[in-house]
Amino acid sequence: MYGIMLVNQAGETVASAGWEAFEGDVTMFGGFVSAVQMFIKKVAGGTRVEELRFGNMKLLIGSSDEYHVVTLHESDEKSAEAENQEVVKLVRENGGKFTDGFLALVQELITTDKIASAEVNESVKEWTQSQVDKAKKSASDWGKTVF
Repeated sequence: MYGIMLVNQAGETVASAGWEAFEGDVTMFGGFVSAVQMFIKKVAGGTRVEELRFGNMKLLIGSSDEYHVVTLHESDEKSAEAENQEVVKLVRENGGKFTDGFLALVQELITTDKIASAEVNESVKEWTQSQVDKAKKSASDWGKTVF
């Protein structure tokens, strides 16, 4: 697991670990995750996105009642779902209180023996930019129909 991000229902990134190596704004990314979940919930009647794949990476999005628990993994990582659920369990047990002790536990879950390669960094960057571009186009198209 390369990174963990906790995003509240309003789209605010309230805690993150392991994302320092990636270019990009974790605050913006947290808002994107929340927006995608809200959109899918409205469109698909209560379902939610659990996984996004791009390049050789995947994001798993678990859910504690108050937070989206986002973890970043290599696409072939066998223990990815179990690791995501372990973080979800920690968040639930902690009751949403992000103390230094809790954040230290989360940090320990990040794989430190693997350094994200330039290819991984580029995959994350390209995917994020493509999603931002799609969101801009959709907002523009929507604006044209409304106004």
